[in-house]
Amino acid sequence: MKNFILGARPKTLLAGVIPPLVSYAYFMSFKKPSELTYLFLCVFGALFIQLATNFFNDVIDFEKGADTKRVGPTRVTASGLVDMKTVRLWAKSCVLLGALCGIPLILRGGWPFVVLGLISLYLTYGYTGGKVSLAYRGLGELFVFIFFGLFSVMGSFYLFSLELNTGVVVLASIFGLLTTTFICVNNLRDRETDKEVGKLTLATKMSRVGYKALIDLTIFSPYLFCLYFKDTKSFFITYLALLPAVKLSKIIHTKSGAELNEGLKFSGIHLVVYSTLLSLSFIYESFL
Repeated sequence: MKNFILGARPKTLLAGVIPPLVSYAYFMSFKKPSELTYLFLCVFGALFIQLATNFFNDVIDFEKGADTKRVGPTRVTASGLVDMKTVRLWAKSCVLLGALCGIPLILRGGWPFVVLGLISLYLTYGYTGGKVSLAYRGLGELFVFIFFGLFSVMGSFYLFSLELNTGVVVLASIFGLLTTTFICVNNLRDRETDKEVGKLTLATKMSRVGYKALIDLTIFSPYLFCLYFKDTKSFFITYLALLPAVKLSKIIHTKSGAELNEGLKFSGIHLVVYSTLLSLSFIYESFL
């Protein structure tokens, strides 16, 4: 179990489960009834997809030699703690569980969710493996923005309400950016070692200064998008999240290599604080 948890990378799982939760909080502000069943299915579906992606990534990066000089947290395959066959089994089991969660959502949302589901399930492997291999083509950041922002937030909201609006598009953009911070910090940390093994992430294609500016964009632009919700009575409390945001930016600009693991920690803290505060403002609105 200890190795399973290590391979699951618990800190990254926040990026999967938070978007549907915030989407539901936003839905609550419209004071419309909805079954919590769909919220649970969205959360667990996203969780299993994220787990499958992490396990496939663990194995595939080892096979491609990307973990030869590891500066990040321990990978269970590369460290020899778990054999590849077992980690692949974990990944495939999570894909199956994610697919099972998706069946009721397809019945609720219709054929678009068949397409979204198939894409999501394939990319658990295709993110680092196969001919597409997004992470090795500098497309990881775009994938995270689309999947954890647009797919997760907008898809969840539609399942709750069976409609979309401009606000949920803004909300999806916010969380696409916040979750993209994770992959950006990870790729900045691994920039030099990725170059050595030919893993062409966006961080290796851009200058270090330019990529740090991109990370700052993912950290701070959500506060501009948040102005869309200024009519929500307590939206301003979200700006308290600037405290961990500033700390995170400082880490990005002053540390490198393994020291940037602290940046991953604060990426998670920033995401949780921002999400909690914005959700509370939506929930407060639902009681007015």
